Amino acid sequence: MTDAVISESEIKDLMTEMAKVSTDNLKRIFSSAPASKSWEEIEERLSKGELLKDICELTDEYMEASYKDAREKLDNSDFDGAREIFYNLCLFDQSKPKYWGGLGKCCEKLKQYKEAIESYKMLTLVTNAAEPLPYLCLGFCHLKNNDKKSALEVLEEGKELCDPYDQEQSPLLEQFENLIAVCNKSLLSQLNIN
Repeated sequence: MTDAVISESEIKDLMTEMAKVSTDNLKRIFSSAPASKSWEEIEERLSKGELLKDICELTDEYMEASYKDAREKLDNSDFDGAREIFYNLCLFDQSKPKYWGGLGKCCEKLKQYKEAIESYKMLTLVTNAAEPLPYLCLGFCHLKNNDKKSALEVLEEGKELCDPYDQEQSPLLEQFENLIAVCNKSLLSQLNIN
């Protein structure tokens, strides 16, 4: 993955930001943790790479029910409500692409493009930069954020992940090509103005 998509320092910054949840969220998170666990034990287990959902002993069924609730809110245009649930899902388990995708989509719908970009960057990370769709979402958000150069970089990278011989990816490839053309035209017109 190139620096244009996500750097190690950006990952650390994002994880630091995610750790700064509101007091209400912290109370809710740690009220889920068994009473026998001290903050020191929780902190130690997190530092060893354990997921917060496992430390708090949240079941896969609970996580899936929360995900379904978030999807329902998203589908019903309750983007703030869905964003809060997706945010917490990402905090509890950073390894699930569908959580990052949902958070990105909510932020995008709320026109919080910087936050959407960070979510989609994490999505590319958890999919090992192997899926083209997050790059399309990243490019769109960079364009909405008026950063055509970054948009062009991630769109070109995402286009490379598309299989030109796969009929199912044909519409996706076309979207990449169209957005890349928009970026190139816009960047070229900026050069002509200057």
